[in-house]
Amino acid sequence: QDTLQLNISKIYKGREGEYYPEDYFPVTNKDVEAMYKEIKELIASIRENNLRTLAENFFLHNDEFIKSFKKHSAAKAVHHSFVGGLLEHTLSVVKMCDFFASNYPVINRDILITAALFHDIGKLKELSAFPENDYTEEGQLLGHIYIGANTVSEHIKKMEKFPPKLANELIHCILSHHGELEYGSPKKPATIEALALHFADNTDAKLQTMSEILASGDQKTEWLGYQRLFETNVKRSTKAKE
Repeated sequence: QDTLQLNISKIYKGREGEYYPEDYFPVTNKDVEAMYKEIKELIASIRENNLRTLAENFFLHNDEFIKSFKKHSAAKAVHHSFVGGLLEHTLSVVKMCDFFASNYPVINRDILITAALFHDIGKLKELSAFPENDYTEEGQLLGHIYIGANTVSEHIKKMEKFPPKLANELIHCILSHHGELEYGSPKKPATIEALALHFADNTDAKLQTMSEILASGDQKTEWLGYQRLFETNVKRSTKAKE
């Protein structure tokens, strides 16, 4: 009747390795293994033994965590809502925090880098994996900030001689990384490391969101319309001459 018709003669559930995820899901355009290599190099640069060991226990010695972390998104929508998004966002935040620490010597770099690595790991349980990429019941009821802080706190309890003061400062960074109570943080940043993490997280989220807006629109259109998140009409910048 002059309409497209799809006839399926055979169907089966594809197993991992039998298909390319990028053919079906939005996927990072960056090299996952290269990004993870940078993560490992940054972990190796942490000088405080307890913090480095904590990071290694998750990012180097936990195969299930590593596999999930590499494939997970960082959001249901808005920014980094694609396969590999959590890894891409985390690496960007960690690198920004590394820059902050190099420019402001008062910052405890080891605390900041470790906090940046862990700040969004709660999203592994807050959001389901693709193809759903939707909020889980745990995510709806608890949220990724609490889940992440609690996960790190419970692991620290199993480690021997982890300084309580150091643990509190690290957990505080995770709890306050959204910056404001109305944005979901149980606490507002009280340390310079927590403040730096909040700025890095917010900056990467906002710039990635803007990047995705610019990439999705007609490349020949200068004005892309009103964007609710930024509360303004977004315009393309003048391109630099090559």
